[in-house]
Amino acid sequence: MTILAANPAIMALARKELRELRRHRMIVISATILPVAFLLLPVLNLLLYTPGRAIGGPDFAVGQAMFCFFLTPVIMPATMAAYGIIGERDQGTLEPLLTLPLTDRQLLAGKVTAILVPTLLASFSIYLAYMIVVMAAVAEPVRSPALDWTWPLGFLLCSPLLALFSTLTGLIFSARARDVRIAEHLAGLVLLPSMLPVLLVVTRTIDPSVVTWLLFAAATALLDAALWRLAVRAFDRERAISHV
Repeated sequence: MTILAANPAIMALARKELRELRRHRMIVISATILPVAFLLLPVLNLLLYTPGRAIGGPDFAVGQAMFCFFLTPVIMPATMAAYGIIGERDQGTLEPLLTLPLTDRQLLAGKVTAILVPTLLASFSIYLAYMIVVMAAVAEPVRSPALDWTWPLGFLLCSPLLALFSTLTGLIFSARARDVRIAEHLAGLVLLPSMLPVLLVVTRTIDPSVVTWLLFAAATALLDAALWRLAVRAFDRERAISHV
């Protein structure tokens, strides 16, 4: 899929998709408000940390903060992906899109790229802002665990894979659903339980070590590969046209 995304035609389609997404108010609002909320909540949680009143200690407080950052690449693409195909049907733009000289894989790759680019930009930007605040203003005892290098490693390894998982899941439901809201709800039912492994790590039920993150990234990558094949099957061109 990386090779497909480097195709000039696919990149042109991705740019077109990004322009279209900017016209949808709910998508723009979600893409703006969610990252801001997922930045402010962790920062305030650590800045206002009081050892005598906190539950679970510094490690637990940092884990709570990190959970918000791992949620960003999962939740943010959901609305965009759910709109991806069924939204085109509702707007009457799907049939012209399907007449483009691109294969089904290339069309999907263009849509995936258009969703991943803003998602990852937002996810990495708010995490960078968080780290700057931690280094500049957060005090002990939460400063040291917040600056533990295994957290940035885990986030850099897993957030793109989680974003791809969310995007492909949303597109699969969008390809089969008859309503955007149904696609969003179905994707949400799958995405939230999928965060359980991340929850186990951020709560230190599983140690957030290098091995843990590598295993989690490998498992997510395998799942993404399976979802990509499933998305290609779900996006049947003839079936899509018949529902326009």
